[in-house]
Amino acid sequence: MSTLIFFDINGTLIRRDARTDLPYTYALNKLLGVENSMDGINTSARSDKDVFMEALEKQDRQFSEALWSEFLVLYQEQLEQFKSSDVWRENADAISFVEKLSSVLPTLSLITGELSIGAQYKLEKLGIWNHFPTGGFGEDDLTRFGIADRALEKAIAHYGQTFDQLIIIGDTLLDIKTARHLGAKVISITTGSNTKEELQALSPDMIIDCFDELPNNFINQLFL
Repeated sequence: MSTLIFFDINGTLIRRDARTDLPYTYALNKLLGVENSMDGINTSARSDKDVFMEALEKQDRQFSEALWSEFLVLYQEQLEQFKSSDVWRENADAISFVEKLSSVLPTLSLITGELSIGAQYKLEKLGIWNHFPTGGFGEDDLTRFGIADRALEKAIAHYGQTFDQLIIIGDTLLDIKTARHLGAKVISITTGSNTKEELQALSPDMIIDCFDELPNNFINQLFL
């Protein structure tokens, strides 16, 4: 059986806290000339570009491609400044799990609201970016479902095959809904913005607190 596993990033691979998105916030503050560009904006499971547009609206600014391009330059500058800091840290036991999984199942991908450049900096910090040669990112679409559709299209093109089984691993209710959208199984991890009870209400295929809780035969089961 051919299997493709998608991972979310923040709250799943990366520990999510108040510092996780500081480079994004600082870049946006600099672009808009304010100190509170992200106040009142919920970023959980959203496209970074969608968040950008909401931040502009709050400051009575109109979106333009020129403004977006200017932001991307500022964002990369901030990512570079933060890359030696500890703002991006492993969530639970994500690193060992990804390394073990990729040694037997090389068909991994990402579904994330992160821009691809942010995803690269974050996962390079963890040393696991090389395990994700493709993915759907925040610049691919404004919606999670759209990002997921693009992620699947890109994975099929990159790996040169279709897949009998899709699995999404994520920490939010939207990850569960996205799995249903793609016809995928879903593993919810309780380390993000939604509680275990909230996740259970949407009946994911499995709920874990860390990756080590997955059954010892989980990887073998992928090929059945």
